[in-house]
Amino acid sequence: LEIYNVPSSPIVANQTVCFGSSIPALTAVGNNISWYTDPTLTNLVSTGTNFSTGMTAVGVYTYYVTDTDINGCESTPSTISLEIFNLPSAPLISNQTACEGSVIPNLSAIGNNVSWYSDSLLTNLIYTGNSFNTGQTSVGIYTYYVTETLNGCEGPSTPVTLEIYNVPSSPIVANQTVCFGSSIPA
Repeated sequence: LEIYNVPSSPIVANQTVCFGSSIPALTAVGNNISWYTDPTLTNLVSTGTNFSTGMTAVGVYTYYVTDTDINGCESTPSTISLEIFNLPSAPLISNQTACEGSVIPNLSAIGNNVSWYSDSLLTNLIYTGNSFNTGQTSVGIYTYYVTETLNGCEGPSTPVTLEIYNVPSSPIVANQTVCFGSSIPA
């Protein structure tokens, strides 16, 4: 009678990804890898070191991975998960207006890990934080794009504007003179 050692469990690493992103394959390091959906190892779904789960919906997907040696001995399973995070919603923000020469208000956003961009493609990050002092003082309309990030996933952007109005010209007036006792003009 020969009793064989059970092989070591495969080495695995959990994966996380944002919804809508490319879903990575799960990977296990070992010799003859088997992937199961249950800890009792009854539902075999794949073999080999890489496993594309096919999952795309938000959630946590758990798999159990074993290694089988040349003697047919199967290791205890390693547990690995794929977590697909939902994207956060766009932050809540309000447009701001001010007159040239007055105090220019900060732009504010309600959200977590708020980022401010100067372009709609979100390539030029200009500030992070909930309250943004634009530094603008000249007349014009300034548009920014604001996002929120949770679990490393950046959500959609919301545009926000700061509009600085031109101060109107002073009214044209004429001084009036009148003699004492005369009718006083308006």
